Amino acid sequence: MRRLIWPVLFLFLIVVQGASSVFYSGWLAFDLPLLFLYSFALLRGQDKGALAGFSIGFVQDSMTVGVFGYHMLTRAIFGFLVGLMKEKIVKEQSRFHVLIIGGACVFLRFCYWWLELIRSGGRWDILPAFIWKSLGYCLGNMLFIIPMLILVNYIYAWIKAEDVSY
Repeated sequence: MRRLIWPVLFLFLIVVQGASSVFYSGWLAFDLPLLFLYSFALLRGQDKGALAGFSIGFVQDSMTVGVFGYHMLTRAIFGFLVGLMKEKIVKEQSRFHVLIIGGACVFLRFCYWWLELIRSGGRWDILPAFIWKSLGYCLGNMLFIIPMLILVNYIYAWIKAEDVSY
């Protein structure tokens, strides 16, 4: 029964993400579903990470006005790759997690920039503002990854205490 906490937590983080964009309009941004996906895929592996990434991406794509399918594709691939590397990642090194999230955010924003460039009709003047927003996005995610890892590890241990087969 405790396994139902994952979809509930996922939906809660989607709601918090949406509410934060309404109530907070600062430079520093974060992507709580992406951070949750990273933490979840580290614990559960590539199959569950890809499935969770696809689900998270579908909900994010459904709630945004951007290119439909971007979040589904990138989150599914991200969840798969993190789950694939779960045995190779040193889970106790918090600096390593911060660097991985920073690099992944830079790559995701670079891909999104190309989509925005195509959607804007090749207007290169959007680049400075996009870089500035991307810097805030990357730094915000790098700050929030450690608390998210602690939260997901705590919930994982809580589930495992009741369900030995987990």
